[in-house]
Amino acid sequence: MKRIPLSFILAFARTVCGKQFVLSFAPQSPANSQALFARRVPSREAAISLEPLAARPQRPAETKLFAAGADKSDGVVVNRGLVRQTVLNQALLGWTIWTGGIGAQVLARDASFTPAAFLAGVAGVVPLIVMSRLIETSESAAVADLNLSTNLLMLRYFGDKPQPLVAFLVSAPIAALTGLVEETNFRGLLIPQLLQSTGGSLPTAVALSTLLFAVLHANPLSFFQGRESAQDALVLISYQILTGSVFAALLLLTGNLAVPVISHSLFDFYVFFFTHITVTTQIQYAANEASMPIAPRSIEAKWQAKRGEEFLIGCKETFYLSDTNRDGVLSREELRIALYSYGMRLSKADSAIVASAADTDRSGAIDFGEFLEYVGPSGSPSKAIKGSLLGTCDRG
Repeated sequence: MKRIPLSFILAFARTVCGKQFVLSFAPQSPANSQALFARRVPSREAAISLEPLAARPQRPAETKLFAAGADKSDGVVVNRGLVRQTVLNQALLGWTIWTGGIGAQVLARDASFTPAAFLAGVAGVVPLIVMSRLIETSESAAVADLNLSTNLLMLRYFGDKPQPLVAFLVSAPIAALTGLVEETNFRGLLIPQLLQSTGGSLPTAVALSTLLFAVLHANPLSFFQGRESAQDALVLISYQILTGSVFAALLLLTGNLAVPVISHSLFDFYVFFFTHITVTTQIQYAANEASMPIAPRSIEAKWQAKRGEEFLIGCKETFYLSDTNRDGVLSREELRIALYSYGMRLSKADSAIVASAADTDRSGAIDFGEFLEYVGPSGSPSKAIKGSLLGTCDRG
């Protein structure tokens, strides 16, 4: 199963610990809106404050997470407005396909949807999925916001409960539509036009079409919203250059436009569907762990008596939302990636200091008892972390 990036997990933990969850993204340009389906869209607004865990007006079972526009009927949650926006954007981009124009002509001439093309498309998506997995599990600060925004976007589409059938039925056709439209335009139409404009230089035509594909998936306003937003936009553009290069290579290697169409569709489906599943099952796991009863005279009972039940539940949710491999402990890597969502970008050395301060039994990982003893005296993770880095860590 795909491992959910921890940068999302603590952002959601912030929700269940008492702050209103606002899914806000930077203004989208029309081109960027076309890419909302299954795209990693960085947003600095996704960073969540770390203070305080104790303030908590709702119990976990009472907490609802539905984005504006999400429709709920008999337990089914779909943000129809967002789905409609995605479909309309792609429909407009593919206008010449539906009207029998040049897009339809290119598909009829250059795309042959045969079993061999499908197998080639499946093979072509493998390196993209490998790349995606490396990004999802990376502790690099460069991709932290990229991962977070992807996961938040899936929550906007489907809410916080696992809905495999609904997610499949919605994501599959949108993925197919996106792959068909974008490959027809960026590879089928644009490369031949650029080939003529560049005097027959195929490498130049492919490079320019790939660069345009990448740039149109980013929000141009990001470059005017500060250094960090500009860095996020550059990360996204680099990511899209890699994916676009794979799609272009598939077209050149096979001579069949159907192959990149199939690979593109499968990759978008992977990001869309499996992100939903891993995000929501992680939330479910954390909720189940947080609801477990506590033993008398345990560390949990100690801190419940000192700081109250709401503080203890909040800590449980934070801890188990961070435990992405669900082994009951936090590694240094998990801790570091999770803190990105709180705007705390620790180096490997600093994250090692924090992990060492919390890992009192020197097992190499932080169990929940150690986490409570680490956070409890100060009342919040941020204060405890700052104390560790300043050499003033307190113990209760």
